[in-house]
Amino acid sequence: MILIDSVDHRILDVMKDRGAGQLRAYFNKYSPAARAAVKTITVDLFTPYRAMIKDLFPNANIVADRFHVVTQAYRELNKVRISVMQQFGSDRKEYRQLKRFWKLLMKRETALDYTTRKNRINFNHPI
Repeated sequence: MILIDSVDHRILDVMKDRGAGQLRAYFNKYSPAARAAVKTITVDLFTPYRAMIKDLFPNANIVADRFHVVTQAYRELNKVRISVMQQFGSDRKEYRQLKRFWKLLMKRETALDYTTRKNRINFNHPI
């Protein structure tokens, strides 16, 4: 686990083990007053981490880290896509469109190319 200052992005420490017990022991080295002064902790939302943070850092706001938020959003969007596909049935054009062009749904809007269009066999118009 890498501990980073979220303001200036300096690496504060690199820990060999990221288990909740090891983290608790590490943070208990700091005084209760020092831990109470921590305002924000950015972390993945693994349940044991949240419980430990609430216990050790009573005044800190817990913020989900960007990587895990984006990863979870991607997974959920993909689940919805698959669910919609299954409603159509594999012999339908809409099913094939969602299966073949899933990457278009997953791209950031800024990564989409609106200037180049190609005729696709599964669509009645260029995309």
